[in-house]
Amino acid sequence: MTQSTNVAEIEKLATSLMKEERWLDAIGLLSKRSSEAGKHWRLSWNLGWCYFKLDAFEDARKHLIRANNLRPDNAACKWALGSVYLKRRQYRKAEAILAESLRIKESHDTRIALALAYLSQGKIEEAERIHLENIKLKTRRSERYESYAAFLSDVGRETESEKMMEKVREMRGVS
Repeated sequence: MTQSTNVAEIEKLATSLMKEERWLDAIGLLSKRSSEAGKHWRLSWNLGWCYFKLDAFEDARKHLIRANNLRPDNAACKWALGSVYLKRRQYRKAEAILAESLRIKESHDTRIALALAYLSQGKIEEAERIHLENIKLKTRRSERYESYAAFLSDVGRETESEKMMEKVREMRGVS
């Protein structure tokens, strides 16, 4: 068995465990293969994401930084690391890395995380701009309007939030 086959098998098994939300089992598997995880971004990413799901943000950060260093052009690595920084309330770091992720690849999840980083720093206009751009990119996606409605509520614009949620219900065919 070649090393790349071994890594692919480890990744496949870890992904299967993660789909079942067996985070500790996946960590156990990946930790036993720490030398491989240190060389392969996907294994590092998986290990970091498992720790993230368990709210072990310092461990998550360490492994996601490694994944990001191994694949600096990967938007998912940056999004996951930015999500860790959000949880750790390191909003400037989150903003910077999430903006990089968005430059690499357009993503609803990244936009929502970036808007939260802006909002957490009091950058309300920037957060709103991100939400409005998100809607403009895919006008038929109700979750984008729902995210904007949550933002409007967060900033105390309840009437606008309620109107936006009416639109979401209409889009989903729910009255």
